[in-house]
Parts: sequence; structure tokens; C-alpha cells
Amino acid sequence: MTDQTRQAISPENIQVILKEILRTELARILYEQDSGPSFDDIEIDTIIARLEQRRMDLKRRARRSDYKEVETCLREAAISVGLDLPGDLPNDLGRRAVNLVRDLLEVEGNALDGEDVRSEAAPLLAQYSNVPVDTFVASKVVLLSNAWDKALQLYPTKAMKCKIDAIGKLAIAYFGDIPIETVSSDKQEAFFVWMSRLPKDHGRKHGKNRFCRDAPKSPEKYNRTKHDEIADADAADKLVFDEVRAKNNISNVEKRALLSERLKPRLTMTTLRVNRDGLNRLFKAAVKLGCEESPVALTYKEVENAVKAAAPADLLYVRVTKPKIRMPWSEERLAAFFTSPLYTGCFSSHRGARPGKVIIRDSLYWVPLIVLTIGSRIEEILILKRRNLVRRNGVSCLSIGLDPDQGGKSEDSQRVIPIPQLLLDLGFDDWVRNLSEDHGPLLFPEAAERATTFNITSPFSKALNRILKSLGLGDFDEDFYAMRKTLSSLLGAADVQEAQRQAIAGHKNGSILTRHYTAHHTRDLKAAVDKADFQLQLKHHPKFNFPIIDSCDLTSGQTFSVEVVLDDRGEAETISVTGAGSTSPLFSFERVDPFTGKDRGQQAIRDAARTFKDLVGDCSMTLPRNALKRAAVEHFHALA
Repeated sequence: MTDQTRQAISPENIQVILKEILRTELARILYEQDSGPSFDDIEIDTIIARLEQRRMDLKRRARRSDYKEVETCLREAAISVGLDLPGDLPNDLGRRAVNLVRDLLEVEGNALDGEDVRSEAAPLLAQYSNVPVDTFVASKVVLLSNAWDKALQLYPTKAMKCKIDAIGKLAIAYFGDIPIETVSSDKQEAFFVWMSRLPKDHGRKHGKNRFCRDAPKSPEKYNRTKHDEIADADAADKLVFDEVRAKNNISNVEKRALLSERLKPRLTMTTLRVNRDGLNRLFKAAVKLGCEESPVALTYKEVENAVKAAAPADLLYVRVTKPKIRMPWSEERLAAFFTSPLYTGCFSSHRGARPGKVIIRDSLYWVPLIVLTIGSRIEEILILKRRNLVRRNGVSCLSIGLDPDQGGKSEDSQRVIPIPQLLLDLGFDDWVRNLSEDHGPLLFPEAAERATTFNITSPFSKALNRILKSLGLGDFDEDFYAMRKTLSSLLGAADVQEAQRQAIAGHKNGSILTRHYTAHHTRDLKAAVDKADFQLQLKHHPKFNFPIIDSCDLTSGQTFSVEVVLDDRGEAETISVTGAGSTSPLFSFERVDPFTGKDRGQQAIRDAARTFKDLVGDCSMTLPRNALKRAAVEHFHALA
């Protein structure tokens, strides 16, 4: 009878442990054949007889599930490959280990009897690997941590380091530091399903922020694992599910729409694909380290199918991911930003969103304007030096990414960009020229001081986003980074050539280096960047003694807010329209007559749509964020 209580071990782990025994023993037998001592015939016969007797003893013990003779080598092999074995060896592992050791004893005996080890071991090795004996013996087990370190050497750029560190941390958190060849396709599928459940903001609420006053008093915050974060998000989602499921007066489509707005966002499929690529880099690094049978990474489709297959069979189930779809800033948001206290007068350097009587021209003032007017990357502006203000072909310019310590994202990001007229009219060049000597070499030293690591962008973005949120301009898609896309949209509308737009933004422009293109076309590029018309009215302020923004004429019409409730068909069951600063509806629509309980006729719906169209006209509408609700409004609008 076999012991059914023995703890099982995965087939992949069994295989890697047995391979380590095989590798160690073959290396010893090969060494003894090629370099070991010589024996006479009597000694050889005695050793062969002893090996054969041991083979028989192993077989007899295996009948009784007694694996003590192989337990020592099994545990030593498990330790060398970073695996733990239970107290009682599982039967499948024990029996396979006995078979392997018996086969190795036979190979050793045949080698002593005059046969070549490589030839004798080939059939046995074929059960475990498809490489030659010498290659197999020279190879080694590669742990996830080993592959992680090697991948960082193979992909040394800052961007790649972030991606490799991300997948390395997740893989260790899920698998532990296991041999990389044990990461089978099935394990990868389970890994990505687990990863798909991670909250989008995982790892950002650990209590280690230097501004978190209770961090020293709450050490448990430091010990939160990825599994804890998934469990917390699942628990919060269950409460929301139960609440929405209990609403019997709305459709399932509307329930799913509500859930999509309230559930915890999880990792997007795009992020999963990025992490799949990172895992593939770990596998490639393992090969470089001598792992002869590194796993093959799942395809994008296999990852997607695994996540879909794990979805519960629930009509209300919706997987919220909240992907970042950066949109150009709307004219209303641009106008509100340009005329905010940041540019018209704030309370103090720490109260930038509160109206006041001071204008502080620092990074929070200039950098958004520069990003908006030349479409640059945020980091490349934050690290500009005073000497990066240059004069070329009679045009004031900024040299971006040309200094050795300003290595851009790519060679195409190195460029010379004319300063837009808006910045010149606001006195940017005069501000740079008049900086005091103790200001230092950087244009925006306070941005560098705000950063505690080499990442200068994140602290600045957080500071600006706090101001935007206070101004009511915080938006997930139309965020600070989307300002870069805003300029591209404006230049496209002004019929600026694609080559010029790419050169201004620092993108690759065919086979011509952007650095050379911008250096020789400064006047043409100056005319191009100035085509982005933000319709700002400036005036000289006598108190500040520099120009300020007086008004913005981008918007003149009214802005409407539209709310929608969906029916089971995904169409608008109710629509409500309110004006800016008003709570009373200016328009309301109900598809179902509240008195009869029946759908209104087609003509009544069209009449309501015409009324809706007459009200909103070509004015701006703030639509619901849910895609289905936005589509329902647009369809209703089209009925007019």
C-alpha cells in the first residue's frame, strides 16, 4: 500500500531535481573515465559487482516505498536548485529517483567495463534533455533571481530596467525564487490570471511615503504582499457587487455601467502584454546563463484567452481596467487652465490654485506652457540648463537633449526647437537672461530638488496634478502628459506638415536625424509652432513688470453636463442635461412613459432628440465617462 498522505510535488519540480542528480552524477562518472585512477581487472570486477548489488537493493527497497538510499542525494539536489522537499518523500519522486540512480549505476558499471560514458548515457539523457552529454553537464540550473539579474545586464536602459524590475518582482512574489525552467505554460497561465487581478495602483499604498506620518507606527503596512492587495481589492469589489446587484429598478446594462465606474481598476491587457514581454526577456537571459531548456513565453493571445477563461459565469461580471487613453485637452479645459491663478495671480508658492496677488514664475509656471507650445516630453524640459537657451539663424531656441547628461529617449529626441512667440511675449527669454548667479546651472532647480531619486518627472507631475485637482481640472485621460498630444492636435488642424510635427515633438522623421533637421530649419519650425493658436490676450502688469495672461478666447459658448441611464438594449433610458454651475435640469428625457409604463413612440423620441439638439447646438458637452453611455448620447443626438 502506498502512503496517500505524502505531499505531492509538481512534475516540473520533480524533473528539475532529477536533472540535477543526473547532471552531478554524469559529471563525476565522466571525470573518473577521463581523469580518474586506473584499476586492474579484479578491482574493476569487484566494483561492478558492488554497483550491481546496490541496483538490486534499491529495487527491493522501492517495493516497500523505502527511499532512504536516495533521500540524501534528492535533498542535496533540491537545495542546489532552490526547492524545498517535504518531510516524507512523495512516491512519484522517490520511485523516479530510484529508477534514475539504478540507470546511473548501470552506466557507471558499463563505463568501468570499457564502454564510453557519453554513448552509454545518451539514451538515459534523452529522457531529460535533448542536448549532448557534455553540454548538459556543463549547463546549470538558473533561478528566477539569476535570470532577473542577467536581464538587467542585457537590457541596461532606464526604461527597460523599470520593465524588467516590474516583472521580476511579480514573478518572485508569485512563484518564489524557483528554477526558471519549471515555469511551464500552465504555470504561466495561472501567473497571468493572478496578475490580471492586481489593482492598477498596486505597490503604491505601502505606507513608505516620507509624508505618511503614521508609517513608523504601522509596520504592517510595510509587509503587505501582492496577495494582500488582491484580497483587499476583491473584498471591496464584493461590497459594490452586492449593493448594485440589489438594485431592482435598473437594467443589467446600467448595473454593469455602474460597476465599471465603482469597481477597483485592475491591470490592463496592455500592461499584461508588457509583462509578458518582460517574462520573455527573463527566459532569454536564462539561456545566456546556460539554461539549456528555458521555457517559451505564452503568446499575447494565450495570455488574453487565459484571463478570459478565468472570468466567472456572472451576467453582471465586468473586469474594470481603466486604460489610459490620453486625449488632447478640450478648449474649455485649456481656457480654464490659462486663466487659473497659476497665471493670473495666486495666493503663495504653496497655494498655487488659490487666487491671490502673486505670480511665481518657476517650473510650475513655465514647464506646462513649454510642453503645451512645443509638445516636448516633460523630463527633457525639467533638466534644461540656462545655457540651453541659444540663438540660431536669428531665432531664439532651446537645445534639447544635446548635453551628455541629458541623454534623451532616443537619438531623435535631440533637437533644437524655436521658442514659440507666446513664450517670448510672456518674457521667457528675458526671464532666463535675468536669472541671478545663485540660481545655478539648471533652469528649474526647484524641480530637481523636489526629486529624491533620479526620477525628476514624477514628483513634479504630482505637484502639478495637485494644483489641477484643486482647480477642478484633474482628469484621468486629459492629464498633464496629454498636453503633449494637445499641441500635435492643434498643429495638425493648422495643416503643419507631418515632418515638422515629428521634428518638433522629437519623433523619428524618416532617415533624417531630427537633430540635423531642426538645426537647419529653425525659421520654418518657428512659423510652424506659432500656428498653434491658443487665443490668449496678454497685457503688461505694472506691479510685476512683466506680461501676464489677461484672457483666453478659446471658448465663448455654454458648457452642458449630460447624465444617462441605460436600458437593457444599451440605449438611453433617461437623459438629463444641466448647465454649468446649475443643478436644475435644462432638458430631461424618459424613454418609458411614467404614467403608462410603455415605451414612447418613435416620433416622440425623435421630437425629444430635436429638442436636445436645439438646446446643446454646437456647444461643448461633458459626457459620462462610460463608453456605452457616451455612445447612447451620441446615438440619441443623431436621431434629430
